[in-house]
Amino acid sequence: MSADADGGDRDGGAEATAPCDRCEMSIPVDAAQCPVCGYRPGGYSPRLLRAGEVAFAVAIFGSILIFVGGVMRLSLGVPTDILAQVAVVTPYTAGISGFFLYYLRKKRRATPTDSRIFGRDS
Repeated sequence: MSADADGGDRDGGAEATAPCDRCEMSIPVDAAQCPVCGYRPGGYSPRLLRAGEVAFAVAIFGSILIFVGGVMRLSLGVPTDILAQVAVVTPYTAGISGFFLYYLRKKRRATPTDSRIFGRDS
């Protein structure tokens, strides 16, 4: 058996495996689809998930802009209007949108061995 310069193993390059969530056969952890049963997690279109990610990213960006604008108006002594009143809730909007953005990114990148991501420990 030979070793690389960093001490790794060249001959024993065994791929990491885990059981498929559906058929329980051992498959590579980075497989997009189970090579045994054909299971592909999610059931949603990657295009739809990407659109959701973009929508939540825009919501976060818009929330930050509204918050900064409202705070600046208040700090400059401009009379409060709807922008300043809405600015109070935008941190919550940004936080909730951030959560859903994170969830959709995880869902889009899920593999057949990722049941632990969504709380379904086998």
